Amino acid sequence: MTKRNLMTTLFVATMAAFTFGLTACTENGAGPMDPAGITVDMSTSFDLNAFPTEFTDASLDQPMVERPDPNKGRPVRTPFVDLLRRLNLTSEQQTAVQALLASHNDCVKAALEALRAAEKAILDAAKAEAEAIKQQAKDSVITREEARTQLRALNQRTREALKSLPGREEARAAVKACDDAFIAALRGLLDEKQVSILDSWLTRRVKKSGDDDKGPRGGDSTGTGGPRGGDSTGNGGRPPMGGGRG
Repeated sequence: MTKRNLMTTLFVATMAAFTFGLTACTENGAGPMDPAGITVDMSTSFDLNAFPTEFTDASLDQPMVERPDPNKGRPVRTPFVDLLRRLNLTSEQQTAVQALLASHNDCVKAALEALRAAEKAILDAAKAEAEAIKQQAKDSVITREEARTQLRALNQRTREALKSLPGREEARAAVKACDDAFIAALRGLLDEKQVSILDSWLTRRVKKSGDDDKGPRGGDSTGTGGPRGGDSTGNGGRPPMGGGRG
């Protein structure tokens, strides 16, 4: 092998090892941009589970139909996946945490029941109104173009009503309580090192919430709540779903 080829081989090997090292560090949460090994995830249990119900628009040719929820019947989605992975739980802790997650699942579902019922009432009323508009068009009470205009307006009003439903804030507070209870119970299972990881996770989420108080997640504008007082969202006030199931 010539000296030039040897130098080229060494350079390629060095770069490959360097790249692999960065990748491994990043996968373990200790990359240059994340020295504490904690990934900030602004999603919350409320975000991941309480999005407004979606529906197909009513038109002269088709009714307004609620779209199936792909997560129906599955455990609720939580923002705790990354945290739990980083805690390096023992087998005994993992068993206990699974029970906590099951309780959290039931808690969130119960917290969202009233919200979903209120959304269904809005959709049922909108469906009835849409059918009435179409019947008026069939009876020539209004023109088809007038009916289309009214249906488009109805579709828009319905989406706005689902999004701004007053019960959404009550559901948000109820889900926050579920998250708070999970974090408090989890803390009781952890050793000193794991508690430090949990507190760092909560603290960084509080800081991020304070820096991004006008973001789309609906975080608390004060960014308050310390590492021991904040909930899983990092908000001391109200919590604002990618995350996966825990």
